[in-house]
Amino acid sequence: MKPIVGISCSLRARYEDIAHELQDRYVRAIKQAGGLVVALPRIDPEDAKLVAQFLDGVVISGGRDIPPDFYGAEPHPATDTDEAMRERVEFEIALVKAMAELGKPVLGICYGCQLLNVAFGGTLVQDIPSQWASPLSHKLSDRPWFAEHEVEIKTGSLLWEWLKVTRIVVKSAHHQAVAQVGKNLQVVAWATDGVVEAIEATDGKCVIGVQWHPEAQLEDEHAQLLFNAFVQACREAKK
Repeated sequence: MKPIVGISCSLRARYEDIAHELQDRYVRAIKQAGGLVVALPRIDPEDAKLVAQFLDGVVISGGRDIPPDFYGAEPHPATDTDEAMRERVEFEIALVKAMAELGKPVLGICYGCQLLNVAFGGTLVQDIPSQWASPLSHKLSDRPWFAEHEVEIKTGSLLWEWLKVTRIVVKSAHHQAVAQVGKNLQVVAWATDGVVEAIEATDGKCVIGVQWHPEAQLEDEHAQLLFNAFVQACREAKK
């Protein structure tokens, strides 16, 4: 039986309302790996445990910036967030904690990686271009949006076990990143400028965040390996 994988939706202003959006590339990534996708809108945080019981795994998709008061910081001028994002963050923090408590897999992508870190007490670099020494380009200002750069992966990590390599080229589109790492998390990948590119749990749970966008390079072998391994972990959690 296919594992049920929830994918969180991003939020956009539409016709004087908020639209929940889920890019098809996320859906295709999980479907191609053998999962059954359920879209997750913004839900009340108190219902997160009910949602977690229903799902076999969760993908926290990309999005805008986390309100910095969630990690005890004042907003940087470049931080892009609003009240709708606050509600998304509140639900997703509750959800990833509930999934972790149940031992169910969680994969955070871009904003999702940052969300995982903040959920477990970590902090963020709010603006890489202005707050990081000699940064690479982690985001293009115009189409195709994604910057490409190398990432080094820690040998022996879960991510390394999934991808079978220590270096890959990724597509990224972010101006924020993990700073102080959250409780029971560790850094397992870096860009060549030292920016954190992946984190994962230290306690053996399948909780992993990647700062790049593997769903944007599904033709790439390592992106396929990542989603295949994640869905397999969801399948095993279902047993």
